[in-house]
Amino acid sequence: MSALKSNRKRLACLVAAAFVASSALAHHASSLDYDEDNVGTIEGVVDDIFWANPHIHFYLTVTKDDGSTEIWDMEGPNLASLSRQGVTRDAVGIGDVITITGTLGREGRRRIWAESIVKADGTVVMGQRR
Repeated sequence: MSALKSNRKRLACLVAAAFVASSALAHHASSLDYDEDNVGTIEGVVDDIFWANPHIHFYLTVTKDDGSTEIWDMEGPNLASLSRQGVTRDAVGIGDVITITGTLGREGRRRIWAESIVKADGTVVMGQRR
């Protein structure tokens, strides 16, 4: 094999490795979206559910103390992780009132990374109460 072909293969391998590494880092860089030092709890009514990889999302209407409402985006684990915890698609439905504890969004964004989800009747869907 010529030196030129060998160098091209090495370069192609390096580019592929760099792409895979950057994709993995970008996917798991939750610190870009969530403030790891800001843990909180929200309660709201589930308006929409996105049940697919790479992460589930519940969209909730949260009523503030003054009576106004906000839409929040709850992000949670991937489907395999939920399955290992025994969480199924029908564990939470549209219209359910749920309480979520987790890491809040950066810069006041209305999003939360779920560490626990508890239904209004006290059923623990995922995680544990803090």
